[in-house]
Amino acid sequence: MIASDQDILARLGHSGAPRLGAGSEAQVYALGEDRVARIMRPGARLVEAEARAALLREIAANARRLPFRTPAVESVHEMDGRVLAIEARLPGEPVSHLLTLCKGEDREKLLADYLDSAATISTIAVARPAFGPLLGGESLRAPRWEGFVQARSRDSLATCPPDLRAAVALAAETMLPEPERPALVHLDYFPGNVLARHNRVTAVLDFGPSAVIGDARMEAWSAVAYLDPEISPAATDADRAQAMAWLAQHNLISDYMPAKRWLAAAWSFAHDDAALMAWCRRILLTDAA
Repeated sequence: MIASDQDILARLGHSGAPRLGAGSEAQVYALGEDRVARIMRPGARLVEAEARAALLREIAANARRLPFRTPAVESVHEMDGRVLAIEARLPGEPVSHLLTLCKGEDREKLLADYLDSAATISTIAVARPAFGPLLGGESLRAPRWEGFVQARSRDSLATCPPDLRAAVALAAETMLPEPERPALVHLDYFPGNVLARHNRVTAVLDFGPSAVIGDARMEAWSAVAYLDPEISPAATDADRAQAMAWLAQHNLISDYMPAKRWLAAAWSFAHDDAALMAWCRRILLTDAA
């Protein structure tokens, strides 16, 4: 029998440890003030966890000069049929939670730092010979950004719900600008994956299968797109207006909507995330109409 999360926590000497977060790939539990256990969902493979740990070490080593931290893996284990990683516990609270509390100038400063921090992700030096995923997805990698953009859309077309196929196929034909140079793109940078304290970002979480070598502008576009109500229900219309003004200030408005439609097509495989799928449907079926 495959061990439960609670069985693993008991083996670690932390029965009843509080859960800090949960996603499609893993659940995260606090092991005191300094460490967390990231317990992968059943079916995860040790080799994949080890590859993720190596990537996170590379990112952390090259992000030391930034004002926020990134995940640091201490060790990876296979225990009773489950795979887990022991990681440093990062400071701060999710921006998604802080947006339910902050008001006025404090809120504006928090959102401004959320956006500015997204723009710095591309300065983390991670070099690869092709555009595309950093973990897995070898068939999606391409010598040009355009090649990955189209390959990712075609991949989603094969797995998206039937009612989205025509829209995803159309999005697959979208031409996005070719970047001047390749850069690290988190691609899942949204308020739930960002920690902050005192209106300043303290950590960016969950660099994983979504992370790619790509166009640095996509980080800005996605950080703004993910403030939509389906994904970030605590964000307000004023927050989204501030984000759009930030895009305009950085000369990033012109290709925002094509990039947003591509993002919706790229995420249309995520059947198990009702909020994300609602966002994909609106962007692909309603906003594009």
